[in-house]
Amino acid sequence: MIKTSIFMTSSLHLRADREHLLSAISAADAVVPSTASKPILTNLQLDAKATHIEITASDGQVGLRSLVRKVEILGQGQVVVNSRQLVSILRESQSATVELHHQGGGEQSQLAIRLADGDYQVPAVVGEAFPSVSFFPTDVVPFHVQGKRLAEMLRKTTFAMDKERTSPTLSGLSLTVGNGELILAATDGKVLAETVEHGENLRLAAEGEIMAVVVPAPAVGHLQRILGAGGSDKVEFAFAGRLLFLRLVVAEGLQVELTARLVDGTFPSYRPALSNATGQIGLTFHTGQLASAVRRVALMTQTSSRSIILHIDRDTAILSNMNSLQGSARIPIPCQYQGQVTRYGLNADYLQNILKVYEGEHIGIEISRGLIMREPGVTYLVMPISLPI
Repeated sequence: MIKTSIFMTSSLHLRADREHLLSAISAADAVVPSTASKPILTNLQLDAKATHIEITASDGQVGLRSLVRKVEILGQGQVVVNSRQLVSILRESQSATVELHHQGGGEQSQLAIRLADGDYQVPAVVGEAFPSVSFFPTDVVPFHVQGKRLAEMLRKTTFAMDKERTSPTLSGLSLTVGNGELILAATDGKVLAETVEHGENLRLAAEGEIMAVVVPAPAVGHLQRILGAGGSDKVEFAFAGRLLFLRLVVAEGLQVELTARLVDGTFPSYRPALSNATGQIGLTFHTGQLASAVRRVALMTQTSSRSIILHIDRDTAILSNMNSLQGSARIPIPCQYQGQVTRYGLNADYLQNILKVYEGEHIGIEISRGLIMREPGVTYLVMPISLPI
């Protein structure tokens, strides 16, 4: 830990390890929009406290605060500067350390950036208040999940979120917690993915209480990027009104807090669609063989129509494309199947996305209202599409 100097000034002044500070600033920068109706949102606020610095960003719906404790505070104070400019300067440098010093006032307000391989003067934003970002609540008991497990849960569900943004609810991620379970689910109405994690810490304050919310897509994306870059051991969650708070320690002396306004609306009741009256697997493939066959037949589909046909007859399945304008493919693969000869129309992309994250050597498919696939802690559903008569 860098020791804090006894010298204090009235303006922001600090020294830090460049890469460590860059990690914190980059995490906040992920929230910053490239363009915004309010120009202030394209900036970051740096707030030097007595023992740490807080770096805050907001896009109006999602807020992020990076708290850096491995820093030498020479002077306390605040400054608002352009996010991309600051990130680019620190990223391009090879200097081991960086010194930031807010100088001047009014229109002459600047942030001096001193590095071993160059010095910069960046204009500071004046005359406009930076939007506030709520702090992680201290009056509620948070629940938590391991960072690696949460990253895995997100990887196995987020592909099913509605990318067309036809509905704020379907474009978000369903999060349900309580009674020892954390459930993430996503669907666009045609493909669905659900992951479940169990743990005694996954309980709310009141016995039997369950919280079910929809997390907006931007917050989900920010969380995935943070987890992918930092590898937090633990992610804490808390709710306050219509806000979701997440707290991660992504490195020694570096804490990130993400605040998101929850989506107004109720996620569809999807559980009945995942139930199979018989509970039996009707069809089994080698996962790699099925994935290869789907990729190959998809080569003959169009961007506007990714429809393929799955024809099943006992120990053989044949995949073919539905529209022959781009050519045709007929791919036979072995399978285990005891039912009657049947055909299903499927969207190749939906099936491919499931097969990309599915980890078992063999994949069993339950034939119900749709095609249901399961692995430990995860359930997938693909709804069939109409076949030409």
